[in-house]
Amino acid sequence: MNQATQTPATDTTVTATPAVVAAPAVPKAPSKKSLALAIFQAKLTERGQGLFASNKEFRAAVLSTIEADLGVSTASAATMYNAAKKDAETAGTVTLGRDPKKVKVAGTGKRGRPAGSKNAPKVAVAVEPAAEAAAAPVVADAAA
Repeated sequence: MNQATQTPATDTTVTATPAVVAAPAVPKAPSKKSLALAIFQAKLTERGQGLFASNKEFRAAVLSTIEADLGVSTASAATMYNAAKKDAETAGTVTLGRDPKKVKVAGTGKRGRPAGSKNAPKVAVAVEPAAEAAAAPVVADAAA
């Protein structure tokens, strides 16, 4: 090909910038994590008022509220609860965890009958075998 038959290249560079119109900012809906944190904080104030007898009861109430209000699974609610608990414990506002174990009464370590107990005396029942055999009816075989 010679240069006389070639078409000139077209200019593909953009010289004018298009005007960008800024759309008004639409507020985002709050995330489920932030809503779970708000539920945790609300229940935490109720816990401070003494409405929950134990940490276990508090956790159950928070989890059921998160599940019902946000429509999430139990696993998701537990994850959200744990994240909110970690944030609260890091801030130093609350210490949650397992309730203290119940104190068990110390046993003797032995099983079975207590030491020193006696066997009950056995009462002998006498049955006469001859009288018992005479009283029983004799059944004849059907095949005989």
